Amino acid sequence: NKTMGDSIEVPALSKAGEAAASLRTTTNGSQTNGEIPVWTPSSWTTKPIKQDVVYDDRAAVTKALAKLERSPPIVTPTEICKLKKYLRNVALGKAFLLQGGDCAELFDYCESSMIESKIKLLLQMSLVLIYGVNKPVVRVARMAGQFAKPRSSPTEQYNGKTIPAFRGDNINGYDPEERTPDPSRLVSAYFHSAATSNYIRASVGSGIADLHSPLDWELRHVKDPAVKAKYKRIVDSIAGTLRFMKTIGADSASKELETVDLYTSHEGL
Repeated sequence: NKTMGDSIEVPALSKAGEAAASLRTTTNGSQTNGEIPVWTPSSWTTKPIKQDVVYDDRAAVTKALAKLERSPPIVTPTEICKLKKYLRNVALGKAFLLQGGDCAELFDYCESSMIESKIKLLLQMSLVLIYGVNKPVVRVARMAGQFAKPRSSPTEQYNGKTIPAFRGDNINGYDPEERTPDPSRLVSAYFHSAATSNYIRASVGSGIADLHSPLDWELRHVKDPAVKAKYKRIVDSIAGTLRFMKTIGADSASKELETVDLYTSHEGL
């Protein structure tokens, strides 16, 4: 059994991990020789960083980064390439981009009903957009990783003391006693992101986005009766079209009516 006095066994890091660990335990900004470098996983360490986080414990940072390097990616290259193809269509005016979500997430937001509510809201918005602009909609949820908060000041006053500002759950805690940046929170952020992403995939794949039942997406967040009525008219119009397609057998083999592609993104904070 290890005691508090025992040294932490530091796993080996990749070249990119070493660059990140070195950057995050110094107060010096990033450096560049003025040349445009070839992209590598550590290229970001050469870019200007306005609100970097400095950790006190190099061994703890290295341990957290080593854990992240060994963990599987949250998204796959296939998903990334597919989204890039869709964004190309957006840039060409052939599709519409819908991106929405929280300014900043908390770990407590990793909860089934809250995730489902956000999915349903994006589905509702995309349905209205498709109906209005008559173009495909690329849905991107700003969730599953938006755990950092840019702040106007690195510190704040609390009970007459100057303490670090709350920078987001992946850096420190909201409680004034938990404001010291903790690198283990980076690992917690990974697992909360992975759990959220997996639940999004499971929800979309199990029928939550089925276009045959858009009224199941709820409208509790809409207070204006006129807006609710307008949305219901859109849904009724789509439902009538789907009934006609079903009658002539046009939708029997179409899986596109039962599910959608829903991607996630956030700032690299």
